[in-house]
Amino acid sequence: MPLQLDLRHYETVVAITELGTMTAAAELLHSSQSALSHRLAEAERRLGTALFERGPRRRLLPTRAGLMVHQAAGRALADLERTEHLLLAEQRTVTATVRIAVGSYDCYHWFPAFLRDVRAHHPTIDLQLVVIDDQPSAHLATGSADLVIAPGTTEGIFDTQPLFLDELVLCVSPQHRLAGRRSVEATDLTDEFYLTYNPRPAPGFEFDRFIGPAATYPRTVTVVEQTNAIAELVAADAGVSILSRWALSPMIDAGRIVEVRCGEGGLPLEWNALVRPNEKEGSPTRLIADELARHLDDVVLPEP
Repeated sequence: MPLQLDLRHYETVVAITELGTMTAAAELLHSSQSALSHRLAEAERRLGTALFERGPRRRLLPTRAGLMVHQAAGRALADLERTEHLLLAEQRTVTATVRIAVGSYDCYHWFPAFLRDVRAHHPTIDLQLVVIDDQPSAHLATGSADLVIAPGTTEGIFDTQPLFLDELVLCVSPQHRLAGRRSVEATDLTDEFYLTYNPRPAPGFEFDRFIGPAATYPRTVTVVEQTNAIAELVAADAGVSILSRWALSPMIDAGRIVEVRCGEGGLPLEWNALVRPNEKEGSPTRLIADELARHLDDVVLPEP
């Protein structure tokens, strides 16, 4: 038996049931009240039964038949909408892929929201996360990465685009003896088990700017190559470390790690986007670097 109603009739029943008035339903469906009234009357005539009745304050209340149509139509329309979205997504033509890496830190809490923004505004550009070591210049040169988000001063040949200002902070567990301090000096770390991801002190980081000038060093220094692993060890009170506040912000904000300022003035840390110097203006990589700068422009870190 062929269907007695078409898609417009089902849309009308769903809209009136959920909104309660012909006026609101007509506005939702971009139709006139007169056209919607005729459509509803036609649906009731075809089915041979009333779908709505007048309720208090002139609201339209679905009859038993109206509720049956609404429930079936709601499920069907939702399935149709999902199918359309899937088909449209499959037709999205990707014309460029930009490989993004994070230097020094394995932190990706920023990526999901950024990926959604790029897909919404630049559907022809695909983003891929890649993992690199602490030498972004080599990965840019070989093409294993197209854009590297890196903290501080990085050696190599590339173009630099500033992103936001961060801070290196001492990270300790909530139970640690220094957790209640507003700031620490390098001498406060002489009895600590210190964790670092870099086997060689890097210019512009804590050994260069904070620990070295004080000529006093932690009791032991252990290299753990992954910053996520360092963060978990710090949370377990198995050591301390000086790391990027932004990179560890999920654990800091969750209260698993406590941040303490290094020195009264702190240790500012700038993050930059690095791209190949021969990258053409207007290329997908340059465009994504600009989008990243705008996306991270509102990063504001509270003082420890």
